[in-house]
Amino acid sequence: MPHALIVEDDPNSLSGLSAILAADGFSVDTATTIAEARAALTRFIPDVVLVDLNLPDGSGLDLLQHLPAHPPGGALPVIVMTGNATVESAIEGLRHGIWDYLLKPVNIPRLRSLLARIPRPYELTEEVQTLRASLRQLGRFGSMLGRSGAIQHVYDTVERLAPTEAAVLISGEAGTGKQMAARTMHDMSRRRKGPFIAFDCRTANSVAAQRSLDSLLFGHERGAFNGAEQREPGLFEQASGGTLFIDEIAELPRPQQEALLRALDSQTFMRVGGTSQVVTDFRLIASTRKVPRAAVADGSLHEDLTVRLEAAAVTLPPLRERGDDPALIAQSIIDDLNQEAAARGASETTKQVGPNFLRECLTYDWPGNVRELQERVRRAYHASGDVVESLRADEAGSANGLDLNGSRVQVTVGTPLADVEEMLIRATLDAVGGTRHRAASLLGISPKTLYNKLQRMRLN
Repeated sequence: MPHALIVEDDPNSLSGLSAILAADGFSVDTATTIAEARAALTRFIPDVVLVDLNLPDGSGLDLLQHLPAHPPGGALPVIVMTGNATVESAIEGLRHGIWDYLLKPVNIPRLRSLLARIPRPYELTEEVQTLRASLRQLGRFGSMLGRSGAIQHVYDTVERLAPTEAAVLISGEAGTGKQMAARTMHDMSRRRKGPFIAFDCRTANSVAAQRSLDSLLFGHERGAFNGAEQREPGLFEQASGGTLFIDEIAELPRPQQEALLRALDSQTFMRVGGTSQVVTDFRLIASTRKVPRAAVADGSLHEDLTVRLEAAAVTLPPLRERGDDPALIAQSIIDDLNQEAAARGASETTKQVGPNFLRECLTYDWPGNVRELQERVRRAYHASGDVVESLRADEAGSANGLDLNGSRVQVTVGTPLADVEEMLIRATLDAVGGTRHRAASLLGISPKTLYNKLQRMRLN
């Protein structure tokens, strides 16, 4: 049976909360002060802590430093209860690592929705954690792919934020995989059995021509406007119990950004034409290709909304900063295309990847990031025979892409081999912007060997 600790100084609230948790299958221990709660934590490790923000001997957030650092099953969910939540207090709580907060008087359906997602001791086993670690070493993390240091840092952040209920802002250049990161976070969260609803704000104008944005987000009641023949749920309700992903939030008009912020703060919203508040039960993940602070400065992103979202932020690195990941991703795409072709019966042979193809993947700058890589690899695959030799296989006269990015070394017959080697090393370093690790990979030598050769070149 999962165990809960409730820290609340109001006897009526304490009694009511205890009854609710007991009815939902929790054993319950209670405390009325931080001191009592600290004493209780020396006796057991609870599966969830509900703590009032204002207690006789301090702030409920002061208790966080006394919680076990590594309880069984991972991070300990903490739900803070407050009667006067503000954006500042919510952000402070999120930065302290709380799971979520509830407004007083506590909304019982929302509390029960949170309790239903509290991990039971059997849900996170050592075997699952070991398997996840093994997959990370292979470069796979949910639906994300890559093993570079830059993307491993992203994995760490996603893994830390996924079990929480915090609203998240994912930023990164176009094509870096923001929706995939959001989907991975959803799949690793306690809301994974709920829906994942995505909305691209760049389509807002075309959507508004058919249905108002407020109606799309919040839903509407029957008779709210001409043509509203029945109640229609909005994205907030469609995402109930799951995750709402708002892509390119800086493109969302200002009034709707303000309405979204109010919904996050109050944990309620009202349908268009409605007269009663509806309790929210979705987790918000938003994305932007703009640098968040720059978007605030140019007025495209609401400052208070940005402050709220940046309390839990993920920044995706561009593909050019991800080491050998382009080659790893390209190989994975080829594998998937081979499987698709086999499933359709379209091919009896499995296409292989040539060494020049992988070199091109590593030397190209990828301004369109992963999205461009996916498109280029697909085109090359369909234009190639049994071996995919070049990213430019679909371009006539590309000479198998040997002069990708305009890089070519011309050698006159009789040139000493040492001079040819030096010319090739210099040209390769120029092609990869001076990155020695990548140059060594392309040349088929170790970084140490390349370093030694460069030292000899300088001496000569």
